[in-house]
Amino acid sequence: MTLNRNAWILIPARGGSVGVPRKNLRLLAGKPMIAYAIDAALSVVTSGRVIVITDDAEVSSVAEHYGAEVILETQTTPSDETLDTKILRNLPALRARGARDSDPVLTVQPTSPLITPATIRRGIEAFANAEIRSVLTVALDQHLRWKQDASGVIVPNFTARVNRQQLPLEYRETGGIIAARLGDIAAEGTRVIEPVAVLRLSGEESVDIDTYADLLAAAHLLTRRRIAIRVDASRSLGMGHVYRMLAFAAEVARHDLTIYLDENEPLGQTFFAATPYDTAEVSGDEDFLHRLSHAQPDLIVLDVLDTTADWISSLREAAPKAQIVSFEDRGSGAGEVDLLVAEFIDTPDVPERRKITGIEFALLAPAFELPRDFQPHAAHHATGVSEVLVLFGGTDPSELALRALSSLERVAFDGRVTVVRGLGAPPLHLEADALPFTVEILENVSNMPALMSRAQLAFTSAGRTVIELLSCGVPSICLAQNEKELTHTHATEDNGVLPLGLGSKVTDDALDGATRLLLDDHVLRADHAAKARAAGRLRSNRKTISAMFDHLGIDVLSVY
Repeated sequence: MTLNRNAWILIPARGGSVGVPRKNLRLLAGKPMIAYAIDAALSVVTSGRVIVITDDAEVSSVAEHYGAEVILETQTTPSDETLDTKILRNLPALRARGARDSDPVLTVQPTSPLITPATIRRGIEAFANAEIRSVLTVALDQHLRWKQDASGVIVPNFTARVNRQQLPLEYRETGGIIAARLGDIAAEGTRVIEPVAVLRLSGEESVDIDTYADLLAAAHLLTRRRIAIRVDASRSLGMGHVYRMLAFAAEVARHDLTIYLDENEPLGQTFFAATPYDTAEVSGDEDFLHRLSHAQPDLIVLDVLDTTADWISSLREAAPKAQIVSFEDRGSGAGEVDLLVAEFIDTPDVPERRKITGIEFALLAPAFELPRDFQPHAAHHATGVSEVLVLFGGTDPSELALRALSSLERVAFDGRVTVVRGLGAPPLHLEADALPFTVEILENVSNMPALMSRAQLAFTSAGRTVIELLSCGVPSICLAQNEKELTHTHATEDNGVLPLGLGSKVTDDALDGATRLLLDDHVLRADHAAKARAAGRLRSNRKTISAMFDHLGIDVLSVY
């Protein structure tokens, strides 16, 4: 603390710059770039010892607004002037403010907006060792380098061509911090004096703004949010929730995401193990709250069906600065979250200002987001049906796929049937040779739009698969897996779906009648296909994410 009280931090910030004009004042994630260096410095030393040196009146005004002292030079800084020259010229002004020869003087560059107070503190504390005369920041920089020899030929600057990680450790100066004692700077005419202590920075903290590309990199890092996602999958819960959260994660992947999964539900763990996202297993609600209290996310996203008001209150206590979004939530907690996203349920008790509803806000797998010109087109124009798709979710707890296949057998369909089975679905035992149609059973389908678009008709349950079929313009026969699915609002004839009700209660006669109707009636099937396409065109993941963050008061440009 004594060293902190004796240290001085100088922030040189000229008004002109070539690569990025007026870059020291350029807004970066909502505030002038120079403000980041000032804020970090003021977190370590008192305001009277944080001094911006500038030749620009506007920079001076902004620096004072953020709490720094200012030395306003009367002459414009020459473009070829070194920082050593600038600092030496202003040492008398430091002495006039009470600086002593033994005081550490740190130069902190405003073009290093990710320098942290902890790094500045380490730089000051290095001078506790009397033998250290200078401190500077470096970053690991291992690359296969080439150099120009005396004859002008470009030659390797390495002895063996190996992977970058196997190269000798090399570091580059970042320029973020260079420090020395005032007396040493005055005596030596430079801020870099042997012996030098180095502060190794992470790649993120070492960013220095020299080009627009650097500016975008810094903006990305400064606007990253910590997002906690709570979701599960199981035979009873199904796979729709994890698929939706995978689509959400893909849209906001540049942020700091953690997906929290129940340790007792291995299906969700298996699903996300094949993705690049960070996951954490929790033993229950209390464990999740404990994790949140340590992580302190900016956003909590819940896809766990119905929540309680008490639990939402507990989430707010654990992470008081976080906003909370819940999906498909009919519990008492739905009215307490910051935003409810309801793709296909009615939520009359939640105010309109705190919800977005309808299938136009559904989140689907990234493959469904390709531009229309790149997506395969459904074969809805065929007068007959040659291809039928059977999809009953990732778990098919009511074994509805077998009922669909049995109906196709009873009506003597003689085309091709493709059955898609998810991670949690039980195996199908079929006597394929005895069936009037050819059948193929697929698992872990990677390009679902291409598969769906081959079909003229599909059998499905009343979950998110309906919306995927709409996106591909495929008419469908819908059998609900459970009572909850019966409350979904999207499986309607207006959307090109023929809903039959709860699958376990639909008679064979009713199912066979629906199957014959859509197989034989080309006009009806074409009408349903047109309605499906019209409904499917309403949505996109980008639209949903934009609407979500707009409701939360977050600039969507800072999300993508």
